[in-house]
Amino acid sequence: MLLVIPVNMEPQHRSIIRPANRDDLEAISAIEQKCFPEPIAYSKRQLAYLVLNANSASFVETLGNVIRGFVIVTYRRGSPIGHIETIDVDPAHTKKGIGLKLLTRAEDDMRKKGKRWSQLEVSENNKAAIGLYKKAGYTLKEKINRYYRYEHEGTRDALRMVKAL
Repeated sequence: MLLVIPVNMEPQHRSIIRPANRDDLEAISAIEQKCFPEPIAYSKRQLAYLVLNANSASFVETLGNVIRGFVIVTYRRGSPIGHIETIDVDPAHTKKGIGLKLLTRAEDDMRKKGKRWSQLEVSENNKAAIGLYKKAGYTLKEKINRYYRYEHEGTRDALRMVKAL
């Protein structure tokens, strides 16, 4: 019996991470709405600003034509810190390493821009996200009481986590 193992997978079967663009906004907004309830979720207008106009970098992870997750990094001129504004993976595609791939791509962009630190805030009750960040090398910098305007994961408190790049 001859077993044939393809050397190159067809492009529609490979996961890629690429810069986000205007055409991705519908999918990005839909994922945001799945990941975060109102009023916590960014509006489509806010996401459009962050992706297209802010001093930021945005990336999407795709498999074929399906966007399965995204990350938005914001920058302040003169600051040594890149800030993970948000990172979302469609709940239908969790536990596949997508979040870690997106986080790694965001950190690569920060390094290219000369940043020395990556920083993010996460709900202190979001155990899955905290686990991802710890796995990626982030450490707790501080707890911020009443960080969120609305309850998120049952609390308004956040953890600020950092990673040396």
